[in-house]
Amino acid sequence: MDELFEYSDSLNAPFEAFKGNWKVVKPHWHYFTEMVYLVKGKLIAEVEGKVFTMAPGDMITFFPKQIHAFVDYPENKFSTSVQEESENTETEILFYVLKFDNMILSNTTPGSPKLPKLLDNANTNANPLNMVTAQDLRFNPVKLFFENCIWETKNKQFGYDIKVASTISLIVTELIRIWHRHGFAFSTNPTYDQFSTKDFSVLEYIDKHSSENISVENLASKCGMCYSNFAKQFKTHFGRTCKEYIEFVRICKADNLLLYTDKTLDYISQETGFTDASHFIRTYKKIRGITPKQRRMTKKLEF
Repeated sequence: MDELFEYSDSLNAPFEAFKGNWKVVKPHWHYFTEMVYLVKGKLIAEVEGKVFTMAPGDMITFFPKQIHAFVDYPENKFSTSVQEESENTETEILFYVLKFDNMILSNTTPGSPKLPKLLDNANTNANPLNMVTAQDLRFNPVKLFFENCIWETKNKQFGYDIKVASTISLIVTELIRIWHRHGFAFSTNPTYDQFSTKDFSVLEYIDKHSSENISVENLASKCGMCYSNFAKQFKTHFGRTCKEYIEFVRICKADNLLLYTDKTLDYISQETGFTDASHFIRTYKKIRGITPKQRRMTKKLEF
């Protein structure tokens, strides 16, 4: 079974900047922050189970470790029928992408809150801060910032890495100002990731072993924590219980088989770690709001 984890080379390639025009990106996660600015068309992005419809001028941020995807199917909350979605969707897509290690972000004022820490705060916020709209960005040259980063990365003239890192810092600063205007208060308290070390990462372990019977007690032990503290800290850090996160990872992997193969529900349930097809169907409906069969039928109607 394919893993959701996407490797990021922080040492040799601490940032990427490029254009894209595809409608579908399968669920995945990485340790980089990723920002997508939509220039043309329409995109439906999914972040940790939340769905966002993007119009031109909107920007979405995928924080480190968040499972995210671009999905090409209509959600009931956004359209009343597949036909309506088809009629309203522009066929031409163009977006800009920045992916970066938070450690490249810079500050110029000694003693001011560090940008990586502020992004960490936003990532742990209970309310999603992922998307900002064209209306939010109407006075900000964010589109130009993305274009500058793409040009610098492509041409690699002297000091391009400094310019890209500085420009990304400007974009993050604009984001933080927008979040402040929307009422988000950042904590200056230090944040610690208790779930990954140089030798072990809970999220990578769950990703690799999601088709197996994962013991939460065993995960707690691997992190050097008692079960109760691990369970409490995990929910605080990731916004859902460890069991719920494992189920979510399994559903993300099941979606790839459901949408892009003709495998039976029995096969998919066994391949992704569910007890049986009934268990898979119940869990899928709980997380996605529709049954696997309905989801597969929706996909077929699009072609």
